[in-house]
Amino acid sequence: GWVFLPVFIATGVSTLPEYMSKRFGGQRIRVYIACLYLLLYILTKISVNIYAASLFINYAFHWNLYLSVLFVLMLTALCTVSGGLASVMYTDTIQAAIMIIGGFALMVLSYTKIGGMSNLYREYLKAMPSPTIDQQYENITNVWLNQTAASITCGKPSMKSFQMLRSLSDPDMPWLGFFLGHTPNTIWYWCSDQMMVQRVLAAKTISHARGGTLLAGYLKILPLFMIIIPGMISRTLFPDIVACNQPSTCEAVCHSKRSCTNIAYPTLILKILPNGFKGIMLAVMLAALISGLTSIFNSASTIFTVDLYPNILFYRRNKITNRESMIVGRLFVIIMTAFGIAWIPIVIQMQGSELYIYMQQVIGFLAPPIACIYLLSVLWTRANERGAFAGLMIGFVFGLVRMILEFSQQPPLCGEKDTRFWLVRKVHFMYYALFLFWLTFFTCVIVSLLTEPPTKEQLNQTTFWTRNSDTNMELIRMKHQINNEASISSRSLHCNEVASSAPMNHALVNTVVEQTPSEIFLPPSSPLGPGTLLRSHDGDDDICSVRISTAHTSTTELEFKNIKTFSNCSPSIPNNSNKPNNENTGCDMLVLLKSCWSWFCGLDDTSATDDQDELSAVNTTYHCLQRKPENSDTNEARASMLQHMKERPIIKWILNGNLVFVILIEITLFVVFSLPANEPIPLTDKTWKDMLCGQWMVEFYAPWCPSCQYFTPIWSDFAKEMISKEIKVAAVDINDYPSLSGRFRISVLPTIY
Repeated sequence: GWVFLPVFIATGVSTLPEYMSKRFGGQRIRVYIACLYLLLYILTKISVNIYAASLFINYAFHWNLYLSVLFVLMLTALCTVSGGLASVMYTDTIQAAIMIIGGFALMVLSYTKIGGMSNLYREYLKAMPSPTIDQQYENITNVWLNQTAASITCGKPSMKSFQMLRSLSDPDMPWLGFFLGHTPNTIWYWCSDQMMVQRVLAAKTISHARGGTLLAGYLKILPLFMIIIPGMISRTLFPDIVACNQPSTCEAVCHSKRSCTNIAYPTLILKILPNGFKGIMLAVMLAALISGLTSIFNSASTIFTVDLYPNILFYRRNKITNRESMIVGRLFVIIMTAFGIAWIPIVIQMQGSELYIYMQQVIGFLAPPIACIYLLSVLWTRANERGAFAGLMIGFVFGLVRMILEFSQQPPLCGEKDTRFWLVRKVHFMYYALFLFWLTFFTCVIVSLLTEPPTKEQLNQTTFWTRNSDTNMELIRMKHQINNEASISSRSLHCNEVASSAPMNHALVNTVVEQTPSEIFLPPSSPLGPGTLLRSHDGDDDICSVRISTAHTSTTELEFKNIKTFSNCSPSIPNNSNKPNNENTGCDMLVLLKSCWSWFCGLDDTSATDDQDELSAVNTTYHCLQRKPENSDTNEARASMLQHMKERPIIKWILNGNLVFVILIEITLFVVFSLPANEPIPLTDKTWKDMLCGQWMVEFYAPWCPSCQYFTPIWSDFAKEMISKEIKVAAVDINDYPSLSGRFRISVLPTIY
């Protein structure tokens, strides 16, 4: 709201790929980012949301999984088919209120059921599923042989479960990887994802937009207390369901061999709520998932119809109607949904019963390059198109390699050895996301510094530092060729504000004007031919009338503003309509391949070296920039935009104060939930002799033996054997340990380290 939003509003874009086109020029970055967004939507949003909703329905009603998918899609269609973004936002507002009320009620009931946070800590670390008969004998044998039972260690609650940030080498949440590697994912999701940003762009003023982002920041605190902790309570209360660690047991419970953690929240709803309340919470869960789907469908449709469809049908771009765009957008949503459903079996196999981790992995492999380029484009004025495209390509290749390695082999089941590639086993995906971000950063910086800087026109209102630059120039796009007839436009222009675009730049136009003999220009009364730009003198050295004619189009449209190309209304571009076209004698396929390769490599950029040949090329579209009169619609739009960006001082102070406050709250929560818990002293060779002597008795809780849950050895041979082998037992729940008087209880987790 404070960095990206002012720039997006100043540029007047409707999609983020469109912003990239305005910032860097050309279309290849715009097309690439649009395609990558749609790919991410299929892999991480559509398939995951549909699967999560169908999983919930399947568990609650015991329906077939794909029948549940059909039901979810029908509900989603009812919310989206009747309207666009406005419909989505209204329904999301209602659903958000329902979700907050229902989630808060479930939170209170679950906290009451477990007995508060202090009791949750004690009970959670003892929450183990009931073992089978085979497990009992296997684990007893493993205890005496000083071996770790795989079936027990897989379901063991971690002592660090209540720590948000952990050691550098932690397999779940390394603190350095979270801060530096997860941040690019967050920047992409909240600052450069079309699904999120389009809602902010629809705000009436920037104050409304920033207020909305602050509200989202406050609401983002709630999931910790309303979703995560209730999920831990669910595992504590129902360990045989949520914490199952045997493939056969898990498959019988939730149709997954790895774990059933995905049904923790639905289990809590169905087990502790009364019947009437269950229906309300079912609606809450479905509302949350359908809300996400409606937003995804609307964003995907917008990206396709605005950024991709006009480039696919570039030959009739100006003839695309709103009705056609609406129909095409909805058909594309159907196609995307089909791809998302087809991806669901892969999600089931590869997500390892942790949907959130799967989503973060895919985003971490593909999103960091996008986040890096958006940051550079907004904050660094020296970044140019070639540097940005090179960084995106390098980052995409390395991210795709890691994603293929990650999903080419399934994660190991409980008790199995992890035989996946070294890069997958040893390098956490957050660290790899950090690597992708900086690889893209240095690639973009180096290539940008080695190539020409962006033009002033490309920086106009497109960066944080130039967002308030003033201009009211507009591009007059000529009609496209219809039946090989040239289209003609006549405008009255200021001579020092005439420019050309695609593929010419201002330096090219200036050079041509200076070097062109005046006798080769046509008088205003001459007939127009393709590629002709004429002028007429109106008696004023500052005004001339310009007519443009073209019979060809280009898919590239670059804007050049405030370019002085004329002196005393001197002519601009000669007539090259009679130039023979000798370039079409080669193979059409080779020409097409050459054009595609030039587009991909940036060889058709406006900085081509052979300016004169490029000027006389047949396939050139000439555009014109004009300054509108003072009472024109452009000035009204400019005034509206300035009003949109304006904030009252009191409102600005309130928003900035809330921004600081919400940041302090987030930091405080991170610190509080990242402090190490008061872990008991492990029973080792040194601590045994201090804690145990002839009079001390220690109670061991043995989950692997339900019939003999407690036994009390008194410095027995068993204890001596444990000391001699330096076995470390994770101990918790030492209520009387500080006094060391009388009997105290040590609950031993069934893991021998």
